[in-house]
Amino acid sequence: MNIVNKDVVIDIQPKNSSIVESLSMKIYTNNPSMKYRIVTTTKDDQNKLFSSSATFITDEHGVIDLASQSPVEGDYNGVDPIGLMWSMKCKNKKEGMYVKHTSKPVEVEFQMYKGEQFITSKSMTRTFYSEDVEKEVIEENSIVGTVYYPKRAGHYPAILIVGGSDASVHESAAAMLASKGYVVLALAYFGRTGLPKGIENIPLEYVDRSIQYLISRSMVDKNKVGIIGHSRGSELALLYALHFQKVKAVIAVAPSAVVFPGVVNYQPVMKPAWTVQGSPIAYFKAKRTVGDTCSFFYHWIFRKPYSGLQPIKRNLQDEKQFEANAIPVQDIQAPMMFFAGTDDHIQPAAFFTKRMEEQLQHHPFKQRNRFIYHENAGHFSAFPSALPNLPQTTGDTNYNMTMVFGGTKKVNAKTAQDSWEQTLDFLKENLK
Repeated sequence: MNIVNKDVVIDIQPKNSSIVESLSMKIYTNNPSMKYRIVTTTKDDQNKLFSSSATFITDEHGVIDLASQSPVEGDYNGVDPIGLMWSMKCKNKKEGMYVKHTSKPVEVEFQMYKGEQFITSKSMTRTFYSEDVEKEVIEENSIVGTVYYPKRAGHYPAILIVGGSDASVHESAAAMLASKGYVVLALAYFGRTGLPKGIENIPLEYVDRSIQYLISRSMVDKNKVGIIGHSRGSELALLYALHFQKVKAVIAVAPSAVVFPGVVNYQPVMKPAWTVQGSPIAYFKAKRTVGDTCSFFYHWIFRKPYSGLQPIKRNLQDEKQFEANAIPVQDIQAPMMFFAGTDDHIQPAAFFTKRMEEQLQHHPFKQRNRFIYHENAGHFSAFPSALPNLPQTTGDTNYNMTMVFGGTKKVNAKTAQDSWEQTLDFLKENLK
């Protein structure tokens, strides 16, 4: 392209695209060897503003090509056309959790500056599903969630997704999978109207009703159903697969190897999280010491980042209780895949995954089980809790208290992409 005027042109291809698509971004100017700053902004589901900044120097033709040039300063380094996206930080908080659970498109704006002078801007839209996917909100038979499915007539595998203790309903992830030829239900199991307030006495039968709902749809292949769970949702997914044995694939993300107690308002309660056939499922009775409480308030008062990992690790030294409340994954009659970040600060997911890998040494689906360890990745780094090419979460600040979730934005971004690809491969192998 020849530059024939002095206007700066930001060329983004494609302008409107799926979030999983790669991007080409070139900026044409009449000024070789000149510094320009690009400021990228977007908002999450909670209307929080996220932003990143990177400064580039134009080449001898006055062009900046993000596919071949690194920023000379900014929020990311290296040649990475999508770096302006994953490196974004919350503008109004020290650390901000990027919440994108709905399937509403992501609107992104790129503003260009020369020094402090605004030059031009360009916007783009990133979507989670295309026009050939249908969305349907369901509130029937006491089931609360959203289902996505291909419009084209056919016989499709089905997937259920359950989130963690943040009450997430992963509609965006469900929409992405539906675009790949699945009927997917993003299920709420607490924190919504008509459901329990917290993770407390949740019946596994509720998940089974949701599976039955999927199976009842004429477009679903009844013999090809899978389940995906993140964090406490992985616990729920594994327990469901254990007790009902209707699913043909299980994905546990940032998983636990033991059953933990209930959680209400992010605080543990000494009550069962789960029940089956009206009976509570036994759980690990973690003890909170005076030292744990003092440590929490010390970090709060002095505004130091806090990790809740040490109290959990100390409790897990109770090997007798660990064994008594371990999830017997060896009895699950389906292939399983586990994602664990080695820098998870919510729970020791890599330690748990290693224990379950040992339990599964003689599993009938040993050759199809997968254990994926992402080095230096955090709790919110893998699909469905983290999605490719979007701002990444490493912590969250509220009331001057910063909770550490782990990882770095760059590492978590790579993990989000890898886990999405691994998820597609695993589901294709076991459900299609």
